[in-house]
Amino acid sequence: MAKEKIEVLEIKEVKPQTITVHIVGDTDLVLNKMNDVTTRQLTDARKDKAKKIETPNVWEEIITSIHWRDGKPTDFSEDGLRDALINNAPCLTVFGLKKSFGEAVTRLGIDTYSTKFDASVNLLGSGGLVPITFVEHVVEEKLMSPKKGAPVLVHLNRFTGWAADIELSYIDSVYSTEQLVNIINLAGFGIGIGSGRRSCGYGRYHIESIK
Repeated sequence: MAKEKIEVLEIKEVKPQTITVHIVGDTDLVLNKMNDVTTRQLTDARKDKAKKIETPNVWEEIITSIHWRDGKPTDFSEDGLRDALINNAPCLTVFGLKKSFGEAVTRLGIDTYSTKFDASVNLLGSGGLVPITFVEHVVEEKLMSPKKGAPVLVHLNRFTGWAADIELSYIDSVYSTEQLVNIINLAGFGIGIGSGRRSCGYGRYHIESIK
């Protein structure tokens, strides 16, 4: 009777390296995700709901256009914003940071595609967020022209003297620590993070330290 052939599979252990890079802003940072007021209006329009005749809460627009470390604040007022800036923390997103790093890989000719980078580097952040520190925050009023329709007045959160700690896990047989650090530094110099990167040069940064 023939013996059943048993195939032995070797599962190679993945041994990632972990570093934390401290980035410091060279230009102001603007954080401006889609706020809750706009989201509700677009949702109602898609559901063919009648337009509500109400004055939007400007503070809700300002506060909810930021990702927050400890969850979204519920006090939509000037005092609520001040409290959140002191006791909560505005955040960058892991998704946005990794996307900008990947763009640096392709735009600067490090690799033709960012697939190798995407598969070998992970950014670590609770809830997909990376908190920032900052020296000053201002709300900037700006007229913006959408692709369709008349210009609209928007309120942008602009941060001066900002910094962040980004924790990365990576396979150093694909990109060395030195290569990875240089990719991040190049992304900070030429691409940046947040809103207004292309039009105003916001969100530029450099690496100050590594641990």
